[in-house]
Amino acid sequence: MALGRSVIGHAEDEGQAAAVLPAPPVNTRSSLWPERWPAIALQVCIDQVEAVPPDLQAEVKRKLPCGTCPEKTRCLTAKRKELGPLLYGREILTDPQSSETSLFPFSLFAPMLRTDLAMLPAYPKLTRPRHEKVVSGWDIAWSEKVGGDRLVRCTVALDTRTMRKRLINIQRYPEGMRYKQQLQQIELDHARYEDDFVVVEADAAQVIWSQGLEDGTDVPVVRHRAAEDKLDLQSGVPGLLIDFDNRRWIFPYMEDGPGFEEIKAMLAEFAAFGYQDGKLQGVGAHDDCVMALWHCWWGMKKLSSGIVEAKLGTQPGNYA
Repeated sequence: MALGRSVIGHAEDEGQAAAVLPAPPVNTRSSLWPERWPAIALQVCIDQVEAVPPDLQAEVKRKLPCGTCPEKTRCLTAKRKELGPLLYGREILTDPQSSETSLFPFSLFAPMLRTDLAMLPAYPKLTRPRHEKVVSGWDIAWSEKVGGDRLVRCTVALDTRTMRKRLINIQRYPEGMRYKQQLQQIELDHARYEDDFVVVEADAAQVIWSQGLEDGTDVPVVRHRAAEDKLDLQSGVPGLLIDFDNRRWIFPYMEDGPGFEEIKAMLAEFAAFGYQDGKLQGVGAHDDCVMALWHCWWGMKKLSSGIVEAKLGTQPGNYA
Protein backbone atom coordinates (compact mmCIF):
# COMPACT_ATOMS: atom_id res chain seq x y z
CA MET A 1 0.00 0.00 0.00
CA ALA A 2 1.27 3.48 -0.87
CA LEU A 3 2.40 5.75 1.88
CA GLY A 4 1.08 9.18 2.73
CA ARG A 5 -2.10 10.92 1.69
CA SER A 6 -3.93 8.01 0.05
CA VAL A 7 -3.62 6.05 3.28
CA ILE A 8 -4.66 8.86 5.58
CA GLY A 9 -7.51 10.12 3.46
CA HIS A 10 -7.53 13.56 5.04
CA ALA A 11 -4.06 15.10 4.50
CA GLU A 12 -3.76 18.86 4.50
CA ASP A 13 -2.11 20.94 1.81
CA GLU A 14 1.66 21.08 2.40
CA GLY A 15 1.53 24.85 2.51
CA GLN A 16 -0.91 24.96 5.39
CA ALA A 17 0.54 25.98 8.74
CA ALA A 18 1.05 23.20 11.27
CA ALA A 19 -1.79 22.84 13.72
CA VAL A 20 -1.17 23.91 17.28
CA LEU A 21 -1.51 21.09 19.78
CA PRO A 22 -4.85 21.53 21.56
CA ALA A 23 -5.20 21.85 25.29
CA PRO A 24 -6.20 18.63 27.10
CA PRO A 25 -9.98 18.09 26.87
CA VAL A 26 -12.04 18.96 29.93
CA ASN A 27 -14.05 15.75 30.14
CA THR A 28 -11.33 13.30 31.11
CA ARG A 29 -10.56 11.19 34.16
CA SER A 30 -7.96 13.65 35.37
CA SER A 31 -9.92 16.85 34.77
CA LEU A 32 -13.57 15.96 35.35
CA TRP A 33 -13.35 16.22 39.14
CA PRO A 34 -11.70 19.67 39.47
CA GLU A 35 -13.47 21.15 36.44
CA ARG A 36 -17.03 19.86 36.77
CA TRP A 37 -17.77 17.94 39.96
CA PRO A 38 -17.77 20.96 42.30
CA ALA A 39 -20.94 21.97 40.47
CA ILE A 40 -22.41 18.46 40.75
CA ALA A 41 -21.35 16.81 43.99
CA LEU A 42 -22.38 17.64 47.55
CA GLN A 43 -20.00 19.90 49.41
CA VAL A 44 -19.40 17.22 52.04
CA CYS A 45 -18.09 14.91 49.31
CA ILE A 46 -15.91 17.63 47.82
CA ASP A 47 -14.46 18.34 51.27
CA GLN A 48 -13.63 14.67 51.85
CA VAL A 49 -11.76 14.37 48.57
CA GLU A 50 -9.88 17.65 48.84
CA ALA A 51 -8.82 16.91 52.43
CA VAL A 52 -6.43 14.16 51.31
CA PRO A 53 -3.26 14.32 49.18
CA PRO A 54 -3.77 14.14 45.38
CA ASP A 55 -2.47 10.58 45.14
CA LEU A 56 -5.20 9.40 47.53
CA GLN A 57 -8.13 11.33 46.07
CA ALA A 58 -9.13 8.67 43.53
CA GLU A 59 -9.46 6.08 46.32
CA VAL A 60 -11.55 8.47 48.45
CA LYS A 61 -13.85 9.17 45.51
CA ARG A 62 -14.40 5.45 44.97
CA LYS A 63 -15.43 5.04 48.62
CA LEU A 64 -17.95 7.89 48.72
CA PRO A 65 -21.42 6.68 49.87
CA CYS A 66 -23.04 7.20 46.46
CA GLY A 67 -25.64 4.52 47.06
CA THR A 68 -27.43 6.56 49.75
CA CYS A 69 -26.68 10.04 48.40
CA PRO A 70 -29.64 12.18 47.19
CA GLU A 71 -27.46 13.48 44.34
CA LYS A 72 -26.24 10.04 43.23
CA THR A 73 -27.99 10.18 39.84
CA ARG A 74 -26.20 13.32 38.74
CA CYS A 75 -22.84 12.19 40.11
CA LEU A 76 -23.00 8.70 38.65
CA THR A 77 -24.22 9.99 35.29
CA ALA A 78 -21.22 12.30 35.16
CA LYS A 79 -18.87 9.49 36.16
CA ARG A 80 -20.30 7.17 33.50
CA LYS A 81 -19.56 9.81 30.88
CA GLU A 82 -16.08 10.21 32.31
CA LEU A 83 -15.16 6.53 32.31
CA GLY A 84 -17.26 5.06 29.53
CA PRO A 85 -19.69 2.18 30.11
CA LEU A 86 -17.13 -0.65 30.23
CA LEU A 87 -14.82 0.79 32.86
CA TYR A 88 -17.79 2.35 34.69
CA GLY A 89 -19.37 -1.09 35.08
CA ARG A 90 -16.19 -2.59 36.49
CA GLU A 91 -15.09 0.27 38.75
CA ILE A 92 -18.39 1.74 39.96
CA LEU A 93 -21.10 -0.88 39.51
CA THR A 94 -18.66 -3.63 40.53
CA ASP A 95 -20.10 -6.09 38.04
CA PRO A 96 -19.28 -9.59 39.25
CA GLN A 97 -16.32 -11.13 37.45
CA SER A 98 -15.98 -14.78 36.58
CA SER A 99 -12.77 -16.58 37.45
CA GLU A 100 -11.44 -15.51 34.03
CA THR A 101 -12.86 -12.46 32.25
CA SER A 102 -11.22 -10.50 29.45
CA LEU A 103 -10.97 -6.78 29.96
CA PHE A 104 -10.39 -6.34 26.20
CA PRO A 105 -12.59 -8.79 24.25
CA PHE A 106 -12.48 -8.86 20.46
CA SER A 107 -15.93 -7.25 20.36
CA LEU A 108 -14.41 -4.12 21.91
CA PHE A 109 -12.00 -3.73 18.98
CA ALA A 110 -14.35 -4.85 16.19
CA PRO A 111 -15.84 -1.38 15.45
CA MET A 112 -12.33 0.08 15.14
CA LEU A 113 -10.89 -2.52 12.73
CA ARG A 114 -10.38 -1.25 9.17
CA THR A 115 -10.25 -4.04 6.62
CA ASP A 116 -9.18 -1.52 3.93
CA LEU A 117 -5.99 -0.52 5.78
CA ALA A 118 -2.72 -2.40 6.20
CA MET A 119 0.39 -1.81 8.29
CA LEU A 120 2.91 0.68 6.90
CA PRO A 121 6.58 -0.34 6.58
CA ALA A 122 7.65 3.31 6.99
CA TYR A 123 6.02 6.69 7.60
CA PRO A 124 8.49 9.59 7.13
CA LYS A 125 7.44 13.12 7.96
CA LEU A 126 7.31 14.25 4.33
CA THR A 127 4.52 11.76 3.60
CA ARG A 128 2.18 12.65 6.45
CA PRO A 129 -0.08 15.62 7.19
CA ARG A 130 1.12 18.40 9.44
CA HIS A 131 -1.55 17.80 12.06
CA GLU A 132 -0.24 14.30 12.83
CA LYS A 133 2.31 13.38 15.45
CA VAL A 134 3.87 9.93 15.51
CA VAL A 135 4.81 8.06 18.68
CA SER A 136 6.40 4.64 19.08
CA GLY A 137 6.30 2.55 22.24
CA TRP A 138 8.89 -0.15 22.86
CA ASP A 139 8.54 -3.12 25.18
CA ILE A 140 12.11 -4.28 25.56
CA ALA A 141 13.31 -7.88 25.82
CA TRP A 142 15.03 -8.13 29.17
CA SER A 143 16.02 -11.76 28.67
CA GLU A 144 18.20 -12.77 25.71
CA LYS A 145 17.08 -16.39 26.03
CA VAL A 146 14.99 -17.89 23.26
CA GLY A 147 11.51 -18.40 24.66
CA GLY A 148 11.75 -15.29 26.80
CA ASP A 149 10.40 -11.82 26.17
CA ARG A 150 10.25 -10.34 22.70
CA LEU A 151 11.32 -6.87 21.66
CA VAL A 152 8.08 -5.28 20.43
CA ARG A 153 7.40 -1.90 18.84
CA CYS A 154 4.04 -0.19 18.42
CA THR A 155 3.87 2.94 16.23
CA VAL A 156 0.79 5.19 16.25
CA ALA A 157 -0.20 8.42 14.48
CA LEU A 158 -2.03 10.95 16.64
CA ASP A 159 -4.39 13.41 14.92
CA THR A 160 -3.83 16.55 17.00
CA ARG A 161 -7.12 18.06 15.81
CA THR A 162 -9.41 15.25 16.92
CA MET A 163 -7.06 13.30 19.27
CA ARG A 164 -7.90 10.11 17.37
CA LYS A 165 -5.15 7.51 17.14
CA ARG A 166 -4.29 5.28 14.18
CA LEU A 167 -2.04 2.26 14.51
CA ILE A 168 0.64 2.53 11.84
CA ASN A 169 2.62 -0.58 12.58
CA ILE A 170 3.26 -3.15 15.26
CA GLN A 171 6.27 -5.42 15.04
CA ARG A 172 7.48 -8.33 17.13
CA TYR A 173 11.17 -9.04 16.72
CA PRO A 174 12.88 -12.44 17.05
CA GLU A 175 13.53 -13.81 20.50
CA GLY A 176 17.09 -13.77 21.77
CA MET A 177 18.13 -10.31 20.52
CA ARG A 178 21.07 -8.96 22.50
CA TYR A 179 21.24 -5.54 24.11
CA LYS A 180 23.20 -3.80 21.34
CA GLN A 181 21.04 -5.43 18.66
CA GLN A 182 17.96 -4.01 20.33
CA LEU A 183 19.45 -0.50 20.44
CA GLN A 184 20.37 -0.76 16.76
CA GLN A 185 16.84 -1.93 15.89
CA ILE A 186 15.25 0.96 17.78
CA GLU A 187 17.51 3.45 15.97
CA LEU A 188 16.78 1.84 12.59
CA ASP A 189 13.02 1.95 13.13
CA HIS A 190 13.19 5.58 14.20
CA ALA A 191 14.81 6.37 10.85
CA ARG A 192 11.89 4.64 9.08
CA TYR A 193 9.07 6.31 11.02
CA GLU A 194 10.72 9.56 12.17
CA ASP A 195 8.78 9.42 15.43
CA ASP A 196 8.24 12.58 17.42
CA PHE A 197 8.50 10.55 20.64
CA VAL A 198 10.03 7.12 21.22
CA VAL A 199 8.84 5.73 24.55
CA VAL A 200 11.06 3.11 26.18
CA GLU A 201 10.24 1.38 29.44
CA ALA A 202 12.81 2.34 32.04
CA ASP A 203 12.12 0.49 35.28
CA ALA A 204 15.09 -0.37 37.49
CA ALA A 205 17.87 -2.07 35.49
CA GLN A 206 15.91 -1.57 32.26
CA VAL A 207 16.98 2.08 32.30
CA ILE A 208 20.19 1.09 30.49
CA TRP A 209 18.23 0.85 27.23
CA SER A 210 17.10 4.47 27.35
CA GLN A 211 20.54 5.54 28.58
CA GLY A 212 22.20 3.77 25.68
CA LEU A 213 19.89 5.44 23.17
CA GLU A 214 20.31 8.87 24.74
CA ASP A 215 24.12 8.58 24.79
CA GLY A 216 24.62 7.02 21.37
CA THR A 217 21.80 8.05 19.02
CA ASP A 218 19.56 10.94 17.99
CA VAL A 219 16.40 9.00 18.90
CA PRO A 220 13.94 11.28 20.82
CA VAL A 221 13.72 9.02 23.86
CA VAL A 222 11.04 9.39 26.53
CA ARG A 223 11.49 7.15 29.56
CA HIS A 224 8.44 5.39 30.98
CA ARG A 225 8.82 4.09 34.52
CA ALA A 226 5.82 1.84 34.34
CA ALA A 227 6.00 -0.93 36.92
CA GLU A 228 3.89 0.73 39.61
CA ASP A 229 1.21 2.02 37.20
CA LYS A 230 0.72 -0.99 34.95
CA LEU A 231 -2.62 -2.05 36.49
CA ASP A 232 -3.83 1.39 37.57
CA LEU A 233 -7.38 2.06 36.36
CA GLN A 234 -6.47 5.56 35.22
CA SER A 235 -2.89 5.55 33.96
CA GLY A 236 -2.29 1.83 33.55
CA VAL A 237 -3.32 -0.65 30.87
CA PRO A 238 -7.03 -0.47 31.93
CA GLY A 239 -6.92 3.24 31.11
CA LEU A 240 -6.90 2.25 27.43
CA LEU A 241 -10.54 1.22 27.87
CA ILE A 242 -11.66 4.84 27.85
CA ASP A 243 -10.28 5.43 24.36
CA PHE A 244 -11.31 2.01 23.06
CA ASP A 245 -14.83 2.28 24.43
CA ASN A 246 -15.23 5.68 22.76
CA ARG A 247 -13.77 4.35 19.48
CA ARG A 248 -10.91 6.83 19.34
CA TRP A 249 -8.61 4.38 17.58
CA ILE A 250 -8.22 2.96 14.08
CA PHE A 251 -6.57 -0.43 13.63
CA PRO A 252 -5.49 -1.76 10.20
CA TYR A 253 -7.00 -5.20 9.65
CA MET A 254 -6.49 -6.06 5.97
CA GLU A 255 -6.48 -9.83 5.87
CA ASP A 256 -4.06 -10.15 2.94
CA GLY A 257 -2.05 -7.06 3.85
CA PRO A 258 1.34 -6.79 5.56
CA GLY A 259 1.27 -7.02 9.32
CA PHE A 260 -2.02 -8.92 9.58
CA GLU A 261 -0.47 -11.67 11.71
CA GLU A 262 0.98 -9.05 14.04
CA ILE A 263 -2.35 -7.32 14.63
CA LYS A 264 -3.96 -10.71 15.29
CA ALA A 265 -1.25 -11.48 17.85
CA MET A 266 -1.88 -8.13 19.54
CA LEU A 267 -5.64 -8.72 19.73
CA ALA A 268 -5.04 -12.19 21.17
CA GLU A 269 -2.81 -10.73 23.89
CA PHE A 270 -5.42 -8.11 24.74
CA ALA A 271 -8.11 -10.80 24.93
CA ALA A 272 -5.95 -12.64 27.49
CA PHE A 273 -5.59 -9.55 29.67
CA GLY A 274 -8.28 -9.45 32.34
CA TYR A 275 -9.55 -10.90 35.57
CA GLN A 276 -8.36 -14.23 36.90
CA ASP A 277 -9.55 -15.26 40.34
CA GLY A 278 -10.57 -11.65 40.95
CA LYS A 279 -7.12 -10.24 40.13
CA LEU A 280 -6.42 -8.04 37.11
CA GLN A 281 -3.49 -9.41 35.13
CA GLY A 282 -2.26 -10.68 31.79
CA VAL A 283 -3.14 -14.35 31.74
CA GLY A 284 -1.68 -15.25 28.33
CA ALA A 285 1.78 -16.55 27.49
CA HIS A 286 2.90 -13.05 26.45
CA ASP A 287 1.73 -9.48 26.88
CA ASP A 288 4.55 -7.72 24.99
CA CYS A 289 2.21 -6.23 22.34
CA VAL A 290 -0.16 -4.95 25.01
CA MET A 291 2.72 -3.32 26.87
CA ALA A 292 4.11 -1.72 23.70
CA LEU A 293 0.73 -0.20 22.83
CA TRP A 294 0.31 1.01 26.41
CA HIS A 295 3.78 2.65 26.38
CA CYS A 296 2.79 4.34 23.11
CA TRP A 297 -0.56 5.55 24.49
CA TRP A 298 1.19 6.93 27.57
CA GLY A 299 3.62 8.79 25.33
CA MET A 300 0.81 10.31 23.27
CA LYS A 301 -0.84 11.62 26.44
CA LYS A 302 2.43 13.25 27.46
CA LEU A 303 3.05 14.67 24.02
CA SER A 304 -0.43 16.18 23.73
CA SER A 305 -0.17 17.74 27.18
CA GLY A 306 3.23 19.23 26.38
CA ILE A 307 4.73 18.31 29.77
CA VAL A 308 7.51 15.99 28.59
CA GLU A 309 10.50 16.71 26.39
CA ALA A 310 12.32 13.98 24.52
CA LYS A 311 16.01 13.49 25.26
CA LEU A 312 18.23 13.64 22.19
CA GLY A 313 21.68 12.14 21.86
CA THR A 314 24.44 13.45 19.59
CA GLN A 315 26.50 10.45 18.48
CA PRO A 316 24.46 8.24 16.10
CA GLY A 317 25.49 4.63 16.14
CA ASN A 318 27.85 4.75 19.12
CA TYR A 319 26.78 2.16 21.71
CA ALA A 320 30.07 1.82 23.56
